[in-house]
Amino acid sequence: MKIAKFNSRSRLIDALRGFTILLMIFFHLSFDLNNFGFLSIDILHAPFWYLLPRIIVFLFLFAVGMSLTLAHQEQIYWKSFWKRFLKIAAYALLISLVTYFMFPDNWIYFGTLHAIALISLLSLPFLKRPRLSLLIALLLFIPSIFFDLNLPWIQLAHQSWDHISPFPWVGASLLGIFAVHKKLHHLELPNNAFVSSLNYLGKHSLFIYLIHQPILFGSVYLLRLSIK
Repeated sequence: MKIAKFNSRSRLIDALRGFTILLMIFFHLSFDLNNFGFLSIDILHAPFWYLLPRIIVFLFLFAVGMSLTLAHQEQIYWKSFWKRFLKIAAYALLISLVTYFMFPDNWIYFGTLHAIALISLLSLPFLKRPRLSLLIALLLFIPSIFFDLNLPWIQLAHQSWDHISPFPWVGASLLGIFAVHKKLHHLELPNNAFVSSLNYLGKHSLFIYLIHQPILFGSVYLLRLSIK
């Protein structure tokens, strides 16, 4: 008898994605307000603003590793994997094209969605190897944390609005793989409105990711025009 595909949905993973979405909206709203002069913050160098986007990327990719492990627990379901991979890659390409025409000096050529697509592919060989996943993740992150050491990756001459190197960031996905093997996804969450709201955001995280910044940027831009 053929075993049914394992259910990749997890309340904890959806809540984690939803929480990360909230952090991302907060960061991008702050970035836009700073960019148009409503705030005065050092986005690039202040410790809080330096760490926040890195925490956001880590949580997104940690969730990638967890969901991949659950979705392909019995075997790799290539059809569903490639469908998801191509969807994310297509949206990543769209972001590159839109930012190229809107912000030619800072267009995104390898941002968060680009990284999620590639790191999803890189994570597949480790889905059943939690100890190796943990080891590689530590080998990647420890030098990066203490010595700011990243392995070479695509780097164009201009400063991109968003640039995520697969190394060390694939380590976040590998830690997500390790977490599932340690049954972290079984952690019980309170059954309340806040967690339900996070779950909702998490289930629609890709859509929210795509639309939130155009809405925020456009709103702050219009606000700036209205008070000049």
